[in-house]
Amino acid sequence: MKLMKENYFITLFLGLSIIFIMSVVFSNIVSTESEHQIKIENGDSLWSLADKFGSHEPKESWINQVMAMNNLQSSHIEAGEVLIIPEIKETFHFEHETELAGDSR
Repeated sequence: MKLMKENYFITLFLGLSIIFIMSVVFSNIVSTESEHQIKIENGDSLWSLADKFGSHEPKESWINQVMAMNNLQSSHIEAGEVLIIPEIKETFHFEHETELAGDSR
């Protein structure tokens, strides 16, 4: 106890470090899904956007979701349009897997 009182800055540092680590862990435990707006640029397609912004779900599923969110009748998009896309934040987990080339989920 005497050591902690004499070195209060170490105790304070350790306490703040634990609080910081716990806040990072708790903020990343739950997967949250929200909407995000993007402006379409020349050369963009829903397929390329699925590559860029899609999660681990199949590209066709992501494209269908974007089309439904934006009331699109076809997959044709034009430069200058603003689209709403799902933004997925990855969940924090303790799984340690090795994924080999060619493995599919």
